[in-house]
Amino acid sequence: FDFHRPQTNTKVEFGASAYWVEDRPEPQPYGAVLTEILNLDVAPFQELLDQLNTAVQEKSGDVLRAYMNMKKGLASLPLYRLYLEDFRVFGDMPVEAFVVGEAQDAFAEFVMQEDHDLPTFMQQQIDDIRLIQERYAWFLDGVFADAIFEKKKGQKKIPLAPMICSRGYEAFISGVSLGENPETDAPPVKTQYRIRGEREKAEIVEKMYFDRLLDFVYVEFMKGLQKGFVPKRCANCGRWFLQKPGATYAYCTGPAPGQDGKTCREIGASSSFRSKVENNDVWKVHQRAYKKYFARIRSGLMTKSEFEVWSRQAADLRDAALERYARAENEEERQRIAQEVAETLNAE
Repeated sequence: FDFHRPQTNTKVEFGASAYWVEDRPEPQPYGAVLTEILNLDVAPFQELLDQLNTAVQEKSGDVLRAYMNMKKGLASLPLYRLYLEDFRVFGDMPVEAFVVGEAQDAFAEFVMQEDHDLPTFMQQQIDDIRLIQERYAWFLDGVFADAIFEKKKGQKKIPLAPMICSRGYEAFISGVSLGENPETDAPPVKTQYRIRGEREKAEIVEKMYFDRLLDFVYVEFMKGLQKGFVPKRCANCGRWFLQKPGATYAYCTGPAPGQDGKTCREIGASSSFRSKVENNDVWKVHQRAYKKYFARIRSGLMTKSEFEVWSRQAADLRDAALERYARAENEEERQRIAQEVAETLNAE
């Protein structure tokens, strides 16, 4: 069966915390392909296909080169780039190295057939990517609007399913188009199970075959939501990054625009910390004391180990004061708490 099936009928095995595409040994985290698609510029791939269609219509002598470029482009799309290396090798070859003489003429005649399956298949994937980018971004932006992605101390992280329900979006998860299609457009896939790995590393995985990228992304997305994997927009650069279970980041680890190599997460952490200090008197007092005592190391008045002991004690005092500060009923009480911390830490 596997030997005769089309290469674009993709086999995926879904495990407890990752999945495997075809026979590749590298596990993929749930949501990885969807995140890649959300950030993808699909225009260059459409251009490759348009160039082929034009060459076919005009019966151009460049039709073979255009076909090989298109096939390489297909193998570079998300999901397919994980396993269609032969398509990319084919696309990198000079035409003369692939076919010559009468064989080249026969190949050109084959490509000239306007009902050829592969270009049609690539156009379907491009159209599906555009749908995914529109609908899945709409869904994620709506579900996570105003949500707290950087969880602070004491804040409870809301699970993904209750968050979806709180936004009234639960009805949209029943189809691959997330509600754009009024019918329930479920992915046409069949499921088998098998054991992957050996001995203590063995696990039961769910094996599916996908004929469309759209169907795969839907299953990957929903399984990811079940397990806590979800794409998020970076609050700084706007690109999508994959949030893994247990983490609560608002910023990606990519380079921040115009920040000389710093990442968005580094910029965001610094910005969040400054905002936290500027808007809380207890934090202001603690930071004054921290800088004052840290300076004593440089001047030789305090050893590094002595400073570390002081720092831990100061942090405990700060956290206890912050809890009282948050419960304070008026500004006068908040100022009194901050003054007590200042006196205890000798921050004046």
